Amino acid sequence: MHFRSSLLISFAAIPLSALADPVSTPPPSTEPGAAESVHVQPRGSAFMPNSKAVDALQRRITDFNQKQRDLDAELDKKLKICRGC
Repeated sequence: MHFRSSLLISFAAIPLSALADPVSTPPPSTEPGAAESVHVQPRGSAFMPNSKAVDALQRRITDFNQKQRDLDAELDKKLKICRGC
């Protein structure tokens, strides 16, 4: 019994900050000469909104969307949902 009380008193004497999780260190700072990754808008020849490749991609997206709308409409017709029965 004497051992338990001395053990309890020893834990009570320890400051709470010693029992808490250690403070995490801040992330290392970047070197002064290191550049961060920056995203910029494309310029010049890299930006061609009306190119054949972009037009073909837009056409495929439009065709896909129309096909999905048609399939959705077909499914809606097949569904028999009773509203207000």
